[in-house]
Amino acid sequence: MIVDLHPTEDQRMIEESVRAFLADRLPVERLREPAHQGGAAEAAAWAELTALGLFGLGLDEARGGLGLGLAEEALVARALGLHLVSPSVVAQMIAPHLAPDDALRAALVAGETRAAFANRIGEAGGHLIDGAGASHAVLLAGGVALIGIDALGSPEPVDAIDETVRIARMLAAFPAAPRDAASDRALLLLAAYLTGIAQATRDMAVAYAITREQFGQPIGAFQAIKHMAADMATRAAAAEAQCFHAAVTFGRGLDDGIEAAAAALLAETAALANAGANIQIHGGMGFTAECDAHLYLKRAHLLASLAGGRRLHQRRLLGTAS
Repeated sequence: MIVDLHPTEDQRMIEESVRAFLADRLPVERLREPAHQGGAAEAAAWAELTALGLFGLGLDEARGGLGLGLAEEALVARALGLHLVSPSVVAQMIAPHLAPDDALRAALVAGETRAAFANRIGEAGGHLIDGAGASHAVLLAGGVALIGIDALGSPEPVDAIDETVRIARMLAAFPAAPRDAASDRALLLLAAYLTGIAQATRDMAVAYAITREQFGQPIGAFQAIKHMAADMATRAAAAEAQCFHAAVTFGRGLDDGIEAAAAALLAETAALANAGANIQIHGGMGFTAECDAHLYLKRAHLLASLAGGRRLHQRRLLGTAS
């Protein structure tokens, strides 16, 4: 199967409009302010996110959506990763595909009913991510399902490695969710978000290497930095290629589970490695709270956890996962 990975003119317009909105209303710098963390900035912009059509982008017109596809959703999810937008926005994009009835689906597309991610941890409950204002959870538990948050028990706030999100422990036993086409679709959107992190950290590292000088020249002139930047570019490009190959070919006779697992594996690897390399290239500054580099690394770990982790994807590719 020949696959054209170049976005169409319409897809470029969608992506550019979303990126322009995010740069204006949800820049990464917002996360330095506690008042804008935990999805608060996204909640303030919720009506605008809804007006952009994000929550019905890949849904059939007959089901109340815009009638586009997974490729367009993946472009948007990548843009969300570039700006470290709350994972709850990705959850809201996934939720209408899981809604059991037309009324709930319409409310999710219109942003009137809100969803957030919940991921199962072992067999004794799990975590709700940026769940303020949400009534439903996109449950990640082997597969994916949409359930009422009330079914997961009372939330107990906990500290998170990523202080820019709000995580609550839910103590009710999380049900298993089926692994099906909806699960592959959700995994691809998480992979696209991680790809955005990989590309943002690549660009951040290169921009710093061009301007930061040592011994009378930009540090980007040093061979070691060149090699690190080249590796970052290669990882980001590989993640992007597999992610959008899987999105474009989704449902066309290939094994979507294998394609999604490969996309998630490459995206997680690229996001985590690039975020770490970005901190290293920034040197001492990269380890400070004043530099945004740490925000990308922490968010990459969180999204990798939501996506299931590299070991699970490796097992799926090897055919050993149930």
